[in-house]
Amino acid sequence: MNTIENRFIAVVSIIYGVGIAGFMIPSLESTFLWLTPYTIFASFVFAWIFHKKWEFKHIIIVSIIGIIGFFIEYAGVKTGAIFGTYTYGKTLGIGFQGVPYLIGINWAALVFFTSSITAGRVQNPYGASIIGAFLMTMYDFFLEPVAMRLDFWTWEENIVPFQNYVAWFIAAFLLQLILQLSCKPTRNKMAGAMFLIQLSFFLILYVWVKIF
Repeated sequence: MNTIENRFIAVVSIIYGVGIAGFMIPSLESTFLWLTPYTIFASFVFAWIFHKKWEFKHIIIVSIIGIIGFFIEYAGVKTGAIFGTYTYGKTLGIGFQGVPYLIGINWAALVFFTSSITAGRVQNPYGASIIGAFLMTMYDFFLEPVAMRLDFWTWEENIVPFQNYVAWFIAAFLLQLILQLSCKPTRNKMAGAMFLIQLSFFLILYVWVKIF
C-alpha cells in the first residue's frame, strides 16, 4: 500500500505541476480552468480512497462540515459581514444563488486534510484545531491572489480585507473543533500529501501572480 501511495502521490504532484504550467500559458488557461472543479473534487476522493481506518461517523462529520462550510460561504456572499464583500466567478462550477457547491467540498477537504496532518502528533483537540486552522488560513493567504486571477471569486475593489483572514481562521478553528471533538482523526498520508501539494501549487502561482 505504501508503494502504491507513494507512486500515486508522485503522479498527483506531476499533474499539479502540469497545472501550474497550464495556468501560466495563456493559450492553455481556459482548458485548465475548466478542469479545476474536477481536480479539487478528485483530490478529496483520492484522499478517502487511501484512508486506512474508515469510520462511518468520521465520514458523516466531514460531510456535515462541508455543508456548514457551504452555508458560511452563502451567508458571507449574501451579507458581506463575515469575510467581506465578494462574489464568485464561473471557475468553480454550478451552485446555489451564486455560491458554488464545490466550495462546501473544499471546506470539508481542507479540514480533512489538515486534521490528518495533526492526527497522532497533537493530542489536545483544541491545540490540533488551532494548528489546523493556522494551516488553512496560510493556505487561503496564498490562494486569494490566484483565486482572483483565475476567476474563482472577486473581492470588492480587488482588495482582500484583513477581515477575511480573521474570519477564515475562526471558521476553520470551529470546523476543526467539531471534527476533533466528535471523532478522533487518524493519520492519512494521502490527505496530508494532497494538502501540501495544493499549498505548493498556490504558493508557486502566488509568486507568479505577484510578479506578472
